[in-house]
Parts: sequence; structure tokens; C-alpha cells
Amino acid sequence: MQHQSYIAGKVVVDVGCGTGILSIFCAQAGAKRVYAVDASDIAVQANEVVKANNLSDTVIVLHGRVEDVEINEEVDVIISEWMGYMLLYESMLGSVICARDRWLKPGGLILPSNATCLQCCL
Repeated sequence: MQHQSYIAGKVVVDVGCGTGILSIFCAQAGAKRVYAVDASDIAVQANEVVKANNLSDTVIVLHGRVEDVEINEEVDVIISEWMGYMLLYESMLGSVICARDRWLKPGGLILPSNATCLQCCL
């Protein structure tokens, strides 16, 4: 919700949506439309969560890989919790980049837009 001004009225894609919580937050922040994409079977549960929150008119759950699903419009914002430990473990960064190249409008946003890996040695 800290980025509500970047989301309101925009078309958003949530890469690796999981249960759909970020997609729901975007809808609550006033997104025009949210495409929630996940390749795993969790997309089925995400769709149920979206329905339970009466957001089916705003959030469209797509069960499939970002590389394979079709979205027939450009998006203003890409959101994703793509980081694993040491930032890259979950291997989602490639999917975020694919979504950027396929759908992001010129001047669009990727949130988060940067990350820092803090490594502690004891």
C-alpha cells in the first residue's frame, strides 16, 4: 500500500503470484486490472482467494508459466516476490525479465525495483 499512487488505475501483472496476496493488495490499492500468474497448482487456490474477496472482476488468475500465458495488453506495473535467499535462489528473476520484455509499457514500473543482499558472517 506504500506504492498505492503507482498502482491506482493501472494494469498490473503479478509474476509468481502464489496465493495471490500481492494481487489482492494491488486490487485494493485501486488497480484497473491485475493478472496474477503462477505455474504451480497454487494458482487454483489463488483463484479461490480472489473469489472469496470479491475481486474476480479485477484480478484474473492465469495458471501457467509467464513464458507461456497470454495477456493481450501492455501492463503499467510488474510486481513479484521473486527473491529467494541470497536473492536468486528461487530462480524467478528470469520470469520477471520475460514479463518485462513481453508486456511492460515503456516507462512502466517493476516493484520492487532493487534489492540488497546482506550476508552475515558469525
